[in-house]
Amino acid sequence: MYNAEGGRILIVDDDPIIIRVLASALEHCDVVMFAKTGAEAFKMVRQHEFDVILLDVTLPDMSGFDICRQIQLRSPESAARIIFITGRISADDEALGLNAGAVDFIRKPLHVDVIKARVRTHLSLKQATDKLNRQSRLDGLTGISNRLEFETVLRREWQTARRLQRPVSLVFLDVDFFKKLNDSQGHRVGDQYLQTVAKLLSTAVKRGSDLVARYGGEEFVLLLPGAPMQWAASVAENLLAELREMKLTHPESPYGFLTMSAGVSCQIPVDAHYERLVEQADQALYRAKKDRRNMVVKFDRQDFNSNF
Repeated sequence: MYNAEGGRILIVDDDPIIIRVLASALEHCDVVMFAKTGAEAFKMVRQHEFDVILLDVTLPDMSGFDICRQIQLRSPESAARIIFITGRISADDEALGLNAGAVDFIRKPLHVDVIKARVRTHLSLKQATDKLNRQSRLDGLTGISNRLEFETVLRREWQTARRLQRPVSLVFLDVDFFKKLNDSQGHRVGDQYLQTVAKLLSTAVKRGSDLVARYGGEEFVLLLPGAPMQWAASVAENLLAELREMKLTHPESPYGFLTMSAGVSCQIPVDAHYERLVEQADQALYRAKKDRRNMVVKFDRQDFNSNF
C-alpha cells in the first residue's frame, strides 16, 4: 500500500521541458515514468499499474481525450486517475475531458505547488477507492475472497483457458454437519472453525492464478486454472487429510472431529458457458455429502445422471 506522498505516476507529454518540470515536482513519488505518444502510453499502461496519469490534451499521434477514454474502458475498476495538462481549455473541452473519465485539470504555465497538491489529493482518493474495492471482494469473516470475486476471476480464467485450450479445475468444499456444530457449540465456535478452514484452504493457493473463496455459509471453492482433474482431486484429498489431522472437536459428527466433503470438476473450455463447470462440481459435492461425507468425489459424466 502506498501513501499520499508516494504513488505510481505516468507522465504523457511530448514536450521534454514539461516532462522535466512534472518529474521534478513529483520526485517524492515511488515511481515516475513517462511516454511521449499515445501509443507509448498504452504500452506503458499494459505493462505497469499507475495511480495517477498526467496527460497532455494534444499529442502527436492522437487526442488526449481519446487516450483517456480508452484507458478507462480497458480497466474501469482499477484505472488510474487521469489529470489533463493543458495550456488553455474551453468549458466544452473541460466537459469533454470529464466525460472521457478525467478527474482534474492542471493548466499551463505549471506551478510546482499546484502540481504537488493536486496529485497528492488524487493519490489519496485512489488509495481510498482501492481499499474499498479490495474490501468489496473479500469475505468479512474469513478474509479470503468472496463469491463475487470468485465469479469474476472464474469468468476471466475461463476465457484465458478457452483461448489457450488448457483445463480449468474447480473444487467445491463443504464443512460436514456444520449446522449441528452451530446448534451444539454456538456460532462463535462455528465462526472460529470457518476461519481455521479458510486458513487451511489458503495454503493450497500456490500460483498467481489459483483462488480460494468462501462461496456461502460453510461452503468454499478452490479454483485451479491449468490443473488437470487428478491434480485438483489430489489437492482436495490433501486438504481433507490435513483437516482431519487437526482433530478439531465436533461432538455431533460421527467422526468426532471436524471434516469436509469435496466435489471436483474439470473442463477444457469449448464455449463461454463456465456455469457447467460450477454445476458439475456442485453435483460431485452433493454425491460426496450423500454418500458418507469426509470424502472427495470427482465428476464423471458416465457416473452422473446429467444433462451436460
